[in-house]
Amino acid sequence: MDYINPTLDFDDLGRTLRTQGRVQIRNFFSPQVVEALERALQAIDWELVYRDAKGDRRLTGEQLRGLTPPQRMDLTEGIHAVAREGFQFSFFSDSLVHAVHQGRSDLLARFMRWMAGDEFLSPMRDMSGDPQINGVYAQATMYSRGNFLTTHDDHVDREDRRIAYVINLTRRWRPDWGGMLHFTGDDGSVLDTFYPHFNSLSLFTVPQRHFVSYVPPFAMGERTAITGWLIAAPKTGQGT
Repeated sequence: MDYINPTLDFDDLGRTLRTQGRVQIRNFFSPQVVEALERALQAIDWELVYRDAKGDRRLTGEQLRGLTPPQRMDLTEGIHAVAREGFQFSFFSDSLVHAVHQGRSDLLARFMRWMAGDEFLSPMRDMSGDPQINGVYAQATMYSRGNFLTTHDDHVDREDRRIAYVINLTRRWRPDWGGMLHFTGDDGSVLDTFYPHFNSLSLFTVPQRHFVSYVPPFAMGERTAITGWLIAAPKTGQGT
């Protein structure tokens, strides 16, 4: 079975990516693949990821369910306090890298292994014009009410990230529910916005300033995706 839509014009898409630094590809996966991914994400017991004064933090689903209302309020206020001063994120995650390292055999772990192979990486190298891409980092993500990701450029010294990607798996969404991927200029202007169309693949070069807009309390859904980076690293590195 073909994972990727065989009708896509990768030459044309690659020209857009190389000249503009970003491209969104509609209907990227075959219907069977994207529907299986959608079902797999619906079964995740999500973990909340965010930052506090000491660094990155992760709360399991069990830990979140055990919080009292005052503890939830304190958690939210702590997240907002960090956001007032600098970079912050608050969304739900399931690491596919960890799934592979733990030897899981579920669909998402198998999908991560597929992404680390040439059937996916070869067209990514061709489109980007970067022959050094040879690994992938992936996580399932969910943005629900109150979640956001502040402006940053994805550069990390210890990881050779070349291309960031978002595989959108949300069927029903509205732009006023937030969760938009916005690209910004040096003066703060929003230069471009990617809507999370179901079965679209967003690609953009690293570094590039962007953010995910706040999901307001009135949003009636969750924005789900598989996100990460295409990296240049030995096959034994973190991304495989």
